[in-house]
Amino acid sequence: MTLHDTDTELQEDGSEAPEPQRPPVPGGISMRPAMIVFGLAALILVLFVTIALVTSQAPTPVKHSGAAVGVPGVTLRAVPAAALLSPIATGGDPPNNILNAVSVPVGSVRVSHENNTAGAGQYDEQVTFRSGDSQASLLAFFAADMKLQGWQISDQGAARNNPHALEVLGKLAGSNGYYWDMGATVDATTFSPGGPARGTTEFTVRLFQEDDSG
Repeated sequence: MTLHDTDTELQEDGSEAPEPQRPPVPGGISMRPAMIVFGLAALILVLFVTIALVTSQAPTPVKHSGAAVGVPGVTLRAVPAAALLSPIATGGDPPNNILNAVSVPVGSVRVSHENNTAGAGQYDEQVTFRSGDSQASLLAFFAADMKLQGWQISDQGAARNNPHALEVLGKLAGSNGYYWDMGATVDATTFSPGGPARGTTEFTVRLFQEDDSG
């Protein structure tokens, strides 16, 4: 048979040979794998956004209420001290949760404030107050109120380098990732002609941030 023959090709037994099958038509590109990958990416994104919303918290507002509250176990009533501590609250230090954990007895008057940071290397400042309450009453107040506000009391008794003064020391974790210490040092009560019959007492609230090793 030549190239010009158009007759049907016969098999050896004389029957017609079957026509050759056409090659399969190539299928189109499937979008299913791409959609699966896209769906997983969207799911992961939603998961991370949800976790961020759940774990993130708005900054704790500073308590400015002047309402007095009772402190269990003592006769003195407490008021939030954040407003009175404003001279030493700058640049986010101390953090709000620390400021909110400090109270002073009703009637306390701010006398002065001092910055000790230069010598300490970490935040270290204090405010001094004057009160008409006795040294013993003020010491009992801070021992009870600091514990109530979440401070872990580490020491209570005679103050170092301050004769006749007594102090209460406590520690609390700050929202800035550092531990903070509070020292309430209460001077001896003094009496003067024309002053309150029970005398006047000065006390100092000192706040300082511990270093990384603290």
